[in-house]
Amino acid sequence: MLAARGLVGLGCLAMSSTGTYALTVQELGVNPYEAPTITCSGIGTLTVYAGLNRLAVDGMPMNGFCIDPFHLSVSSSPNYQYVPLTSAPKGYNMSSGVALDIERLWGSYYSPDMSATAAAGLQIAVWELVGGSYFQLNSVDDYGAAGYIAAVTSPAYTGPVADLIALSGPGQDYVVQNVPEGGVTAILLGGALCALIMFHRKLTWKELAP
Repeated sequence: MLAARGLVGLGCLAMSSTGTYALTVQELGVNPYEAPTITCSGIGTLTVYAGLNRLAVDGMPMNGFCIDPFHLSVSSSPNYQYVPLTSAPKGYNMSSGVALDIERLWGSYYSPDMSATAAAGLQIAVWELVGGSYFQLNSVDDYGAAGYIAAVTSPAYTGPVADLIALSGPGQDYVVQNVPEGGVTAILLGGALCALIMFHRKLTWKELAP
């Protein structure tokens, strides 16, 4: 999460296909995390939260990582959308090669109960891959990021490749796990069913009311 220390951080929800409708993203925090100092185009030099982002997207929780070292976070925004990794971050779209490396990073090193050191190393590795020459880590400790990058960019890599998607909006852009088509359909149908039940109950109450 790119924000000065003392601010609250971020993470995300995904779906299998992208859409143009607006999603509300709320910051729940960054946990666990470390606090390195970085320099990046667009934000200057800051001490930031580097770790596992916790978000609520339209009220649903999801873990993720920031893929946008060029922008600071916003506490809440209704104007996020799901996009392919190669359509993020806004203004600095990553290449297909970098997108693959990030999917390998997640597949190899992500865990929902990962340590602060591991979470920071994975986040910094993502920033270094996406930021390229625009990004610089000023802190001495990279929390293992260099080793992570070396492993996933090796021609001999045969490890897991995660299925990921980006969430792009007014603040930072994020990467989260993709949800299978069936899972997304179930979520949408469940929401529609709940709305229908509530509407029916409201009509019934009005009909019975004196």
